[in-house]
Amino acid sequence: MKNDLTAVCQRQQFSYRLTSWFWNILDWIFPPDCPGCETSGVRFCEKCKDSVHQLPEPLCPVCGEPGQTNSLCSDCQSELPYFDALRAYTFFEGPVRNALHRLKYRNDINQGDVLSPFLVELYTQQNWTVDLITAVPLSKERHRSRGYNQAERIARPFAAQINKPYFSDAIQRVVNTQSQIDLSLTERRENVSGAFYANSMVVGLKSVIIIDDVSTTGSTISECARALKEAGAEKVYALTIARAPLSGTRGGSG
Repeated sequence: MKNDLTAVCQRQQFSYRLTSWFWNILDWIFPPDCPGCETSGVRFCEKCKDSVHQLPEPLCPVCGEPGQTNSLCSDCQSELPYFDALRAYTFFEGPVRNALHRLKYRNDINQGDVLSPFLVELYTQQNWTVDLITAVPLSKERHRSRGYNQAERIARPFAAQINKPYFSDAIQRVVNTQSQIDLSLTERRENVSGAFYANSMVVGLKSVIIIDDVSTTGSTISECARALKEAGAEKVYALTIARAPLSGTRGGSG
């Protein structure tokens, strides 16, 4: 099985290099602009990159909520999530929020490549042993409507950059849930309960990282982790680009 994972990874590395070459050509023909300041000719300018800061420590050791004292936050004390650890790179604001909105609502799929290095940096700071990468799946209806899964657009380049295989079929959404926006913590948990099914042939006895664009309460990722562990995954970790407050934001899905 290890050799199979290596072969998948090698094929994906080649595909990633071709895709990067394609984007570079496209950028030359149709110059991009920075999602933070709209400077022409760059995907994400250095000034805006420098304005993006990681979440301040200490963090809850499980869900990664900032403002803790290296102990479990109140939500994790009340009910532990199914994932082993969740980490978000930054707050859902500024240039990162703009980039995520372009990716999610304006069909700017190149933003996945722009944002993935933030997750690479975050991953290198963790002491995780990982076998494969997957992404929080959309329902078939929502995927057809949007044309792509924004989490997958981040997860694929991330996997290539850390030299791990990506499996889109590791988990699927089997219930077309309503949007999590404007739902309370309890409502979010109820909304996604039983919504996912994981492939034991892919994740059995594996350590998995699941990727999403934004985390709010972690309810969606926790339910994904439950499905993955029921399918035999040994460890489930999660990475997101941003963390949003529970209310007053657009785009916080989990």
